Order: sequence, then C-alpha cells, then structure tokens
Amino acid sequence: MTENAGRDATPMQAYLEDLMQTMTENHQFLRENAKELSDEVVEFINDAIDYAALVTKAERSTELYLERSMAFFLYHVLMPFSYAIYPEALLGNVPGCYMQLRLLHESLVKCYAADSWYPHETFFHQRLALLEKSGPRTGRLMRKVGRQLGFHNELADLWNQLSREWIHTKGIVDRVLDRLDQEADVPPWALVVPLNYTEDDLDALDHLREQISRFRGLLRATMEQYQQGIGF
Repeated sequence: MTENAGRDATPMQAYLEDLMQTMTENHQFLRENAKELSDEVVEFINDAIDYAALVTKAERSTELYLERSMAFFLYHVLMPFSYAIYPEALLGNVPGCYMQLRLLHESLVKCYAADSWYPHETFFHQRLALLEKSGPRTGRLMRKVGRQLGFHNELADLWNQLSREWIHTKGIVDRVLDRLDQEADVPPWALVVPLNYTEDDLDALDHLREQISRFRGLLRATMEQYQQGIGF
C-alpha cells in the first residue's frame, strides 16, 4: 500500500513541478511584456478587499451577511474569483480568466437586482430565488438593471461580449481559427494547460486587461449607487 502510494506520488510531483515552472516563467513573461495586465489584476484584488470591508465594518455586519445578496457577492464571489484570475493567467488558461470574469459580472448584476427588487425579504437566498423565479432572463436582466443604474447597454454589452467571444463554443472556435490565420499557430490554451506564453499572445492578454478594466469600472459605479440607494 505505502510502496504503491510512493510510486504514484512520483509522476504527480513531477507534474506539480512542471506547473510551478510554467507559472513562474509566465509570471516573468507577464511582468516583462504585459505588466499592465498584472497591475490591473492587483488593483482588481484591492477593489475586492475594499468592497468587502464595507460589510465587515458595518454596524449590522452579521445581519447584513444573512440579508443582502450583495454581501454574499462581495464575500463569496468577488473575493475568491478576483484572486483566482491571476493564477489562471499564470497557467496560460486565458479562457478560464474570462469564465471567471463572466461569473463575476453576472453575479454582480443578479445580486444588485435581488437586493433592490426584493427588499422585503430578510434572507439573501430567498431574494435570489425570487429573482430566478420571477425575474427576466439574464440578457434582459442586464438591460433592465443597466437602465435602472443609468448605464444604458454597458452591462448587457460586456456580458454578451464575454459570452460570445470566450464562453460559447463558437467563440472558442473562432479564436483558434483567427489565431491560425493571423499567426499560423495555435494559442497555448488551445493545446494544453499549462503552457508558456509567446509574443503572439500579447493581443489576447491586452484584451483581457481591457475587459477586466471595463468590469472594474462597472463594479465601481454599481457599488457607488448601491451605497447611495441601499447601503450597508
């Protein structure tokens, strides 16, 4: 039993060492060639810490934790997934970064809507359940909350773009074919994860930075209006 476990641990240890080496090399690559992305992610994490502190420092923090959907979002979606984007980037898993960003975006909108539309409910889970049962579908929800916040179509536009370009199968297929057409190679994330970045990945990495920045702007504006209208 022990002898077999020892033999099994050897390839796993080698795999973990490969992971660490690739992540270290990709970290160096990002710092040298895409520093703006690294900086954007760090600022995003700082945003998450600051927003979560709004609940932590509130006089009714325990009650708010149970009552507010936005408290759940800040603690259990924004905090962990903002932190998780950079490790995904270090692994070369660019689509994984977008999947997390889309989850963050969708959760922000749904949690804002749940708190603003169902304030009579005292448990955040019930607010979200009512939203899922009675609220509009996600695309229409994005447009409705966008109008409510005065963002016009910005929420819907970002959600649609993240979904169309990086989450749906067609978007992944188009990305690979575009890369083959433009650079005559396949992006690392479409071969195996982890894999090292090359200079051919810089456009995709800068696009990721841009989309994170867009979300941060919408998050900031949403939190400002939440604090003014509902507040922690």
